[in-house]
Parts: sequence; structure tokens; C-alpha cells
Amino acid sequence: MSAPSPRVLGAVALGCWGVHAVDLVLRGETHDLMWICNLAGPVLALGCFARRRLPVGIAVLWLVYGTPLWLLDMASGGVIIPTSFVSHFGCLAVGIVTVRAMGWERGAWWKTSVALVAVMALTRVITPPRFNVNLAFAVWDGWEDWFPSYGPYAVLLVTGSAVCFFVVGRLFERVAPAAPGQGAVGHAS
Repeated sequence: MSAPSPRVLGAVALGCWGVHAVDLVLRGETHDLMWICNLAGPVLALGCFARRRLPVGIAVLWLVYGTPLWLLDMASGGVIIPTSFVSHFGCLAVGIVTVRAMGWERGAWWKTSVALVAVMALTRVITPPRFNVNLAFAVWDGWEDWFPSYGPYAVLLVTGSAVCFFVVGRLFERVAPAAPGQGAVGHAS
């Protein structure tokens, strides 16, 4: 059985993200749209529609890194928003199906790391500090004993995410290699 076309995968990713995005807007929590897991949906959809592996890889890596942190937050008393499950797990599933169909972009790990730092910088500019979106402003509540200042904490976040992106990226390179020299995928739909 072949994978659905990239357009269909993109539409599903956009739908998964859209359900959650509408919920956040209706809740008055538009700042939460800047979390990398929430940005992953439209980035994934864009990659599918454009048949480009790099945005797909970025979205998948953001979700692989961010979803366990989101689950940890919920397990430790964070707010549970039902549409978050659709966004996180739906987009991750679409991303994995897309990677299997299109192959993995070599070097996606470091490009994802750069994109994460750029998103964190943008987050500091456009979101209120009190929400600490993408942990871009302060040490996460409860971690202050381990990190009394933000600088070392931010270095840990960026370094830890880069290591995760590298390891997961290498795994995807082995299980879903792309054809050599192929940046876009010419898939008929």
C-alpha cells in the first residue's frame, strides 16, 4: 500500500494543527501558537505541499523533542487541552508517514537547531514574558534550584535539543534515506 499523496498529507497536517489553533484562539491563548510543537503543524503542511523534505524534517524533529516535554508538563499538573493531542500526535504521525514516503533530508538536525534558536528569539519579541513560550524567557517553574540563572538553562535547552535532533536525524537517515541529490520530491498527485 502506498502512502497518500503529499497534498493529502499536507491537508491532514493542516487540519490537525487547525483544530488546535482555532481552540487556542477561542481560548484567548494565541501566544501558545508560537510553541515549536504548534509551529510544527504548518511547517509540516508547507513541506508536504511543496514536496520538500527539510520543512518536514524540521517539523518532525520539533515534535519528537517537544512532545515528551509537553507530556511531562501535563503529567506534572499542566493544563490539559484535548485538541493538543490532535495537534501533537496527528502531526507527528503525518510527519512519520511523509518521511517514510519522501525520505529524510541529510543535515536536517543542524538546520532544525538553527530554526529553533530563531523561533526562540522571535518568541522573545512577539510573546509576553509571563507565558514563557518555548522557555525563551525564564527557567521553567520548579527547575530554579538546578538553574538559578537563565543563561546556563538556555544553553542546556539549545544543546539538549541539538543532541536530540542529531540522534533522531541519524536514525531517520538510516531508516528513510533520500535519493542522492534530491531536495524536492517529484511525486504525482
